[in-house]
Parts: sequence; C-alpha cells; structure tokens
Amino acid sequence: MGPTPLHVNPIFEIGPVEPRFSEWLVFEGISVDESGRQHYLDASVAYKRAVLNAIDYLSKFGYSKEQVYLLLSCCPCEGRISGIVDAPNAVATLAIPTAIFDQDIRPKANKLPIGPRVVRNPDIPRCTYDGNLPITKNLSATGS
Repeated sequence: MGPTPLHVNPIFEIGPVEPRFSEWLVFEGISVDESGRQHYLDASVAYKRAVLNAIDYLSKFGYSKEQVYLLLSCCPCEGRISGIVDAPNAVATLAIPTAIFDQDIRPKANKLPIGPRVVRNPDIPRCTYDGNLPITKNLSATGS
C-alpha cells in the first residue's frame, strides 16, 4: 500500500494520438480454449481466442498467420474485456482499424476474401505457427 490511493490505483489521461481511426473490425473471444475446455471467467483465455479469431480471419486475405501475428503486435488495435458477468464465460474483443490494410477486409455477404497480396519466396526461411499461442506458467502460483 502506498502513501496515497493513487500509488496503488494510478489514474492517467492519454495524450492526443494520431491518426484517429473511424472504422474498426472487431473480433470476439470467449473463455473456452481450443480443446473446448471451459475456463471459468478467464479473461486471458477469452482475449487469446479473440486474437486467434483475428489471425484466422485475416489469414484468408493472403497474409500468412505469422504476418498477421506480427501485424497485431504493432498495429493500433484495441483489446477490451467486454464482459465477465455472464458466468461461466468471460468475453474479450479485439478491434482492428480497417484503414491500415491495403485491401477491404470487411466481411461481405456470400463472398469469400480475395487474396493473396503478399509475395511468397521459398528461399526465405519460414517459422511455423499452428494457431496456438504459447502458454506461460505462473511460477508464483505453484508455491515455488
């Protein structure tokens, strides 16, 4: 505990950030993992599912899953805990601005995405990504 409540619960105001985007594509995830196992109100699993949903969707536009993963790590996306009152599910969303893409990524009725727009070079070593993000272990939770 700090000398004032602000030391424990800081409050800050975000400064002006440009550019500001007006159109976003939002992906949702719930707290059910890839194997179908329910994780009771686990927002981390829900956010992971939202990210994996975004990776799967955007890879249909000609981007590799590795490229989408890297894009999401540096683009101005917005992640939110969207609901954790709907027990047993936690819900998280990931919003990605549509203007950062060189093609229209919005869903169309009865139309599959057109791609690819990336140049694939077989001489470049590739890393593999199977859609599963690594799970980090919380060492303090094991009592060690």
